[in-house]
Amino acid sequence: MDMFEAADLSRLAAFDDEIGVLSLYATVEPGSAVGQTRMRSTLSALRRDLAEHADRDWAARAEARLDELEQPIADLLDPTEAGLGRMMFAQLGGDALQTAWIQRPVGDVAVVESNAYLWPLLAAIEPAAPAGVARVGRDGVRLFDCRYGVAEELNSVSFNLPGATTSGEPRSDVPTLSRAGIHPDRYAQRVEEHLAKYLRHAAGTVGEHAQQRGWQTLVLVGDPRLTRILAEALPPDRDRTELDAVLDPDLTPTEVLDFVTPTLTEARTRREAAAVQRVADLARAGGNGVLGLADTVSMLQDGRVERLLLDAAGGWSPEDAVDAGAPPTAVLLAGEGTASELAEGMVELALSRGGAVTLLEGAAAAELADRDGIAALLRW
Repeated sequence: MDMFEAADLSRLAAFDDEIGVLSLYATVEPGSAVGQTRMRSTLSALRRDLAEHADRDWAARAEARLDELEQPIADLLDPTEAGLGRMMFAQLGGDALQTAWIQRPVGDVAVVESNAYLWPLLAAIEPAAPAGVARVGRDGVRLFDCRYGVAEELNSVSFNLPGATTSGEPRSDVPTLSRAGIHPDRYAQRVEEHLAKYLRHAAGTVGEHAQQRGWQTLVLVGDPRLTRILAEALPPDRDRTELDAVLDPDLTPTEVLDFVTPTLTEARTRREAAAVQRVADLARAGGNGVLGLADTVSMLQDGRVERLLLDAAGGWSPEDAVDAGAPPTAVLLAGEGTASELAEGMVELALSRGGAVTLLEGAAAAELADRDGIAALLRW
């Protein structure tokens, strides 16, 4: 079982089966059997739903597949394995099976739908999207990749400057500044000039990591005089936050993530508010933005949605969309199964056609309250 990656989302959106797909989400605390107990109860509830399903042949096939998956489910719930949040997607008619984990709670869910059920996954990963942290000091730049509740330290850029205190193992050195040929009165100034040069040099490495790893936010931590130099040398294509703080060099990657989590939450709030404002402005100007349930559903069905914005609280029904003026075919988005929801249908349709989905909370969701909690940025 591998850790979930952002690239997996589009693949899961295409995971389907002519009979149905079983989707399981379990929150498993390390060394505890509580998660196993909760999932057994959740699976029992699913079996009761299947027993009452009108299509007895379909329900019988689903129940038989659950029996076949007894061992894979037990493996998924093993409390000695990695991952607080575990997920499994299994075809009922075929043999395809996919599992993954993230270090965030995903609730306890067991449903059968025509496609992989993705709403719990989106709700779990949205607050912990990929982000980077750069600890900026006179000794260099230490980089951390943070995503879905897990943090790891990356190769850093270390500076060989007089008086710099080493933090961590040097991994990518730049030349040492030598006193040779420099007047003593000018030496301190040259040190600062070289530090600025090294920071601008490090911006290339930081920018490459940000691009390759899909960081939505980059947090620069350290002396503002240093973070400003690095920030100005970085490409202006990514959300950045400069944090005036001393980051203890002995902190583990997990402790670094804990330290910057409030900053990442603030960045997410700003990013969501900006996205809602942009779509609203475009919609009011007659551009490539729409607001409200009916228009968004129509654009989804036409394949025009580049990014779908949804209130994380969900709660829409197909009847709501039709009553609001969406085409009658909107009812098909909810599909059939044990957890039919219009929200899930919209998510699957957006992702399956190459779009992205953002679940909104707080102020950003409130901004769309009078527009059914839904908006979309369009491709054209």
